[in-house]
Amino acid sequence: MMGWVLQCEARPRGQHSAASRLSAKGASALLLASFTLLLVSCGGGGGSSILEQKAQVAGNWQFTLTTTGDSFSASPLQGGFLQQNNGTLSGQIAFFIIPTAGGGSTACNNGTATVAGTLNGQTVNLTAVVATLDPNGNPTTQTITLSNGQLSTDSGGRPVLQGGTYGLTAGYATVQDQLVSCGSAQDGGTWSATLVPPATGSFQGFFHSTATGLSNQDFALSGTLTQGPNMGISSATVTGTLVFQDPVSLLNDYPCLTTASVNGTISGNTVLLQIFGTNGADVGQIGQTPGSGSAPTSAVTLDSAQGGFMLHNSGGSGYTVTTKPCPFTDSGNLCLAFQGTNACNQPITLVPFFLTFLPQLLGSAPTTQTITVSNVSGTAITGLQLQFLETDSQSFYPNGGGDFNGVPHFSEQDNCGAQQGTFNLNAGASCVITVSFSPQESCPWLPQTQSGQGPIAGLPPAQCPVTLSADLEVTIPKGSADGDNSFEVPITGTGMSFLAPSVPEIDFGAEAVGEASPPQTLTFTNQSPNRVSILPPGAACVYSNNNLAPPQDRPAIAGTDGGLKVAAAAVTSASILADPTPNPPTIRYNCDTDLPLPKGSGNPNILISNDGCSGVTLHPSGQPGDSCSLQLTFVPQPGTWGQLSLVSSGLDDFVQLNTAWCGDVNDSPPPNCEIDSGRFPVEIKTNGPSPLRMTPGAGMDFGIITEGITSSPLNITLFNDPADPNAATVNFTNKVVSGSDYLETDNCPPSLPANAGCTITVTFTPKVVGLDPGNITITYSLGTQFGLTQTISMRGSGCTDLSTGACVTQNPEFRRRH
Repeated sequence: MMGWVLQCEARPRGQHSAASRLSAKGASALLLASFTLLLVSCGGGGGSSILEQKAQVAGNWQFTLTTTGDSFSASPLQGGFLQQNNGTLSGQIAFFIIPTAGGGSTACNNGTATVAGTLNGQTVNLTAVVATLDPNGNPTTQTITLSNGQLSTDSGGRPVLQGGTYGLTAGYATVQDQLVSCGSAQDGGTWSATLVPPATGSFQGFFHSTATGLSNQDFALSGTLTQGPNMGISSATVTGTLVFQDPVSLLNDYPCLTTASVNGTISGNTVLLQIFGTNGADVGQIGQTPGSGSAPTSAVTLDSAQGGFMLHNSGGSGYTVTTKPCPFTDSGNLCLAFQGTNACNQPITLVPFFLTFLPQLLGSAPTTQTITVSNVSGTAITGLQLQFLETDSQSFYPNGGGDFNGVPHFSEQDNCGAQQGTFNLNAGASCVITVSFSPQESCPWLPQTQSGQGPIAGLPPAQCPVTLSADLEVTIPKGSADGDNSFEVPITGTGMSFLAPSVPEIDFGAEAVGEASPPQTLTFTNQSPNRVSILPPGAACVYSNNNLAPPQDRPAIAGTDGGLKVAAAAVTSASILADPTPNPPTIRYNCDTDLPLPKGSGNPNILISNDGCSGVTLHPSGQPGDSCSLQLTFVPQPGTWGQLSLVSSGLDDFVQLNTAWCGDVNDSPPPNCEIDSGRFPVEIKTNGPSPLRMTPGAGMDFGIITEGITSSPLNITLFNDPADPNAATVNFTNKVVSGSDYLETDNCPPSLPANAGCTITVTFTPKVVGLDPGNITITYSLGTQFGLTQTISMRGSGCTDLSTGACVTQNPEFRRRH
């Protein structure tokens, strides 16, 4: 327990009323339970305080030893717990000795010191014994003597020990194989200590992210902590809960966690807590042990504040969190306020904490949402800055704007007066920022190539349409509770092309030269209210490998006939239809850089076995005739695999329907042109040579499934083709399923003879929102060849209902960063 101090009225000894005794006992229990630090006791006679007669110093103390400048670069003693038995004191204190010699940056000794001492009236004397080495490198002890500390209270009424002097005998330690001095001081400075309140009670505060991806976002946090008993060792346990909930909307505003538990320690005013998710996994950390090296977070301390206490970091990051919903490690500042203090209240609020626009068609009328900025500081704030960033257009097209018209996806207007650069808000005042969303793109200029050198690196067609993003950032001149004066609201939306493919990828199994795979169907659906005309194939594509975007923006030209014209690509292993007009405009298409026509025959590997799209006009969405289909077949050519080898990789090609220029921009009146109505590359992959055939193909597309719901099963049949040049018994050696949300079963035997088959069955249960791919890698041997593989690709997306009736496949708290 901690020491008590209370000024009491003088009473004769033994004449305290029962009411006063009950009042003192009840008050102390209540104040402890509510995380109040108070010194309270009554007793004695003659008007003398209990501080003089029966002082208590049991508790958790944070020690400060002033440095002499020639021995230490920091206080050798940190914090720890003392116990009291009448006038005898015992306990442990953490120490961390950094001598001035050597630049004062390397600890030569640290650990826990055993403490013993005495309390005589208001005077405290302590001796801390440290394990160390003597000048010859032999084990010995080093003594830190703390003399004549005076027990009193600070300006806030909190117990302190101050006014004493200290001495330190010599000690040595081995640092980098060298025996070095750990310093000594004989009455070289003064010492003091402050009693730290129990880390017990409810709190409210925030995480303020500084990590890339969530930078400057402020996440409301509340919860409780409970400190364990004083065991006379250098630390005590701390357990508790974290709840991420906006106090106004009551919604979770933190993408990495909803709730969590913490478990750790307190020593002096330094707190270290591990963060555990609802599944019990260790997902992060609050604080670090001082001097623990290159940990990603800094120490967090429990310090007094006006009206209470706060747990916060004063430098570096105070927390780190890594969870599956977080595609990166988040880190930043934290401030948790106990006992109702306003020390962790930020001066402004931005509501809502993120904006998500529902998917809408390209070129549709802009939709709007608002963000309210409020001054809740109690005083006027001048010199606020507002910055609105929209970066997706730059990634789609390096010259800025959309591929065709140079128009950004997002824009803002406000009544804050921010157009002049800065604005002011009186106490209690608010202003409104209106954000407009009018998507101009759905997917990148070109599909991601096999080499990984596309316009948006690492983005496969399966991730189209791309989540578009913007950021609203408000910066205050000063006064943030954590020193980070920038606050951000992320904004996301999705643009939908007029035409949408049925699948983003088609996967073929292995085929031998002279064989043709079963055809796979690719359907294009008009999801717009307009007619869409698909032109027949035109000029051959000129192969290019530079992936250059057009040299300048295409002017915005409104269509007048209600229809859009798109050109169907000739489906070869590398082709995108060149512009069909006689005078090429600023838009130029490059060919897919993956695998040009196969060596040898010059014939394509992928054939359109049935073309129901070229020259077709699709009616508006929902009307008969609003879709068309192609059937694609894999027909490997003699030169496809080069030197025929069972370990050859498969093909990776693309087919596209791309918008075409339908006139000259200088025509008067302007021609009937279109925005991007068909920027949706469909990837076509094949497996390398093998006698294993897959029907209907080597891919499973589960579509969009509500998060937590299990899909209907999909099947793929494996058949050992006796007509394959390498026909033999297939001996399965391994099967690996990547993607934890896919469950696979099969009836395949260990060995599959020629002309025999088996079936693989998979179900999909998404646990995340958005694209959630996986694959099955089948390893087998064939005769004397071992380690052969075939792959089955699996695709599905999880979605969630945001109380709008729409199943949304983008996590609203996240957006792609550039």
